[in-house]
Amino acid sequence: MVRCLLYVMGVVLLLGIQNSSVQAQSQNTTHNHAQCGVDLTEGQAIKNRMLDNRRNRVELLEKFERGRGNDSTVYVPIQFHIVNKSDGTGGESNQDILDNLCRLNADYAGINVEFYLAGPTRVINQDLLYTNSFDNGMANYFMGLYRVPGVVNIFVGNQISNSQSGGTTLGYYTSGLDIIYAIQASVRGTGTTLTHELGHFFGLPHTFFGWENSQYGDVMANTTGRTPTITLAGTPVEYIAREGGLENCQIAADAFCDTDANYLFGFFGGTYNNGCDYAATAMDPRGWLFRPDVINSTPSRYKILEGESSLDEMWLKNNSSKDRIYPKTLIVVETEYTVGGTTTMMWQDTIGDSDSTDIYCNTNSDDNIIGTGVLDVAKGFINLNNHRLEVSVAAPSASSLTFEAAPAEYSITPASGNYRTDMDSLRVTNTSTTVTVAAGTDVIATDIFYNGNIQVSSGDRTYPLPNALAPGESYTFAPIDLRVDATTLAGATFGVNTYAPYRDTTGTTSENVMSYYSDACATQFSVQQGDAMKMDIASRGFATLYSTPSDITITDTAVVLHPVDNSIAPQPLVHFAWNPVNGATMYQISIYEINAIGAPLLGGQQFDVMVTGTDYWQTLNSGSRFEWVVTPLNATTFCDGSVASDKAKFLVFNWNVGVDNIEAEIESSKIYPNPSGARQDVLLEIESTVVGDAQVTIFNGIGQEVMPTQAISLVPGNNVQKLTTSTLTAGLYVVNVKTANGMTSHKLVIKE
Repeated sequence: MVRCLLYVMGVVLLLGIQNSSVQAQSQNTTHNHAQCGVDLTEGQAIKNRMLDNRRNRVELLEKFERGRGNDSTVYVPIQFHIVNKSDGTGGESNQDILDNLCRLNADYAGINVEFYLAGPTRVINQDLLYTNSFDNGMANYFMGLYRVPGVVNIFVGNQISNSQSGGTTLGYYTSGLDIIYAIQASVRGTGTTLTHELGHFFGLPHTFFGWENSQYGDVMANTTGRTPTITLAGTPVEYIAREGGLENCQIAADAFCDTDANYLFGFFGGTYNNGCDYAATAMDPRGWLFRPDVINSTPSRYKILEGESSLDEMWLKNNSSKDRIYPKTLIVVETEYTVGGTTTMMWQDTIGDSDSTDIYCNTNSDDNIIGTGVLDVAKGFINLNNHRLEVSVAAPSASSLTFEAAPAEYSITPASGNYRTDMDSLRVTNTSTTVTVAAGTDVIATDIFYNGNIQVSSGDRTYPLPNALAPGESYTFAPIDLRVDATTLAGATFGVNTYAPYRDTTGTTSENVMSYYSDACATQFSVQQGDAMKMDIASRGFATLYSTPSDITITDTAVVLHPVDNSIAPQPLVHFAWNPVNGATMYQISIYEINAIGAPLLGGQQFDVMVTGTDYWQTLNSGSRFEWVVTPLNATTFCDGSVASDKAKFLVFNWNVGVDNIEAEIESSKIYPNPSGARQDVLLEIESTVVGDAQVTIFNGIGQEVMPTQAISLVPGNNVQKLTTSTLTAGLYVVNVKTANGMTSHKLVIKE
């Protein structure tokens, strides 16, 4: 069971970087794109381990379920190592790590896995690990020294430097040491870098395995054909098909069939993928489009010529605003007609296969793909299958008229449903020697739709004569007068369907954690990936070797003992103490310098540590104000901030210097005798300018209050108050005088 808060996703790119035997994530913030170079040897090792586990699928999944026992969860121990500079500064905060661990558990809840703290975070002060260089191997040396056997080890440092990378590397997994290294920026907030790297830890390759250093766009820029069947790295390219014997997803790329084919789609740095939807036109070696909807379902326009049984023009629409449709892309074309509510397909075939010429359709544009060029479909290929349109011209009321007509051209625009008919000319001649044909006589052009020699349907176009024709006289209609726009043609409607032959891609590539899309997109593992991780967890013994950690849910709130709120820490070496909390096995202490109004001081001292006891010592800046809070934790309870103590503010005193912070209403104050003898009371003298109240508190050398707070009333002028110190043992003390506007403190020495 996961006792964690579900966090909203951040926007950190999960990207890769090349190095011998590492899987890495990288982002180039300068150029807004990532530089990928994941080493194929390491990736293949991860994949081989996953395939080996798959051979024992039934046994390992049963072992995983047995490890869960009566619980719903398999618990996996995780040890974090915070890497500082050698001087002890610069390390990541425990709070950032705990927040990311909460996100990590939310991501893995779907496979019934919960990570628990194997112990408090460990701190390493080492420059050569703080800045992790792949090139000299020192980082691996130190991680090998510090790694804890039998648990998941995650080192969090400042930077991963790599001479082969053009981006910022966020993290990597190395199977040689079986550890994860991540930089601080990748574990702040709720990014998925650790989710991604733990996927590698448990045997998941990238979804695009094999395409490292071979971006899809680079491959297609050097070819006029389809995606090659083998990548430049020598691995098989994954087909889009997922069934029917046409697929190779069981072995290609990541070897999962419930993750879509991925040719490094998340790695174009905003060129193609500036969102969560793949925006380009990748196709597999068969010419099947990954994103079929880039082909518009119908052409923008097409043209049929009178007497011909094929299309003269067809304007294919490429819906992608990012990429062209490449040659050899498979596109199914169907021609059909509808008469009386019944639709009949005339012809169907596929462009881009071996029996046709090819196309090239520009980005977000309409292109006439029928022509005579190398990248055109030959005229006559897209046809009506023995169907044709003919025109018959007559004038029923004037038998003496004869006609000479140019062939008709029919342009159809599906979006508007417009059928436009054009003829270059229509010449009408009155052959009578005696009769004049009157103006307004109708000349009727009948468009007839045939299937072979069988008439399917027909429709008329009517053109009135604009003037009378005397015997032997002729009139020629101009093209503009012959143009007709209608909603049918020859009594029928016509359609052309264009689509990819495989239309069932799910489009989940961007949603998969093992892709290179951003955190805003990457939200899930697939079912098969989940099973693969379960098998790896079982094969490593995580499901059976470790007992369930303490399942006590912490409900009690921590209480600070010293320094308490509005108190004095008597010396720069401050002793922090708090009560033991039921169920807590460790505590997180956060200490930070504050300004006069109580807000965290920018650039001030701050500490965020984990300890197993109920006290902690830390040297702080003398004369400065601080605030601190302690939160009880155990192996499985680290997301609930409600059990934290109240925040306590305090002032750091310096025995050697003292504190002289006299507020405006107190002109002066002093204690005497000082030093004082044992079993002797002292006097506190205050010169006040106002009427008011003050509280006097005495603290010992570790900040504990040793005398009850005494309330005194001040009047203008000299005020003398006896302080009962006769019961105090010899030592150093701080006498704190607090008014409404601030504090004045004095060092008191009591001798034997």
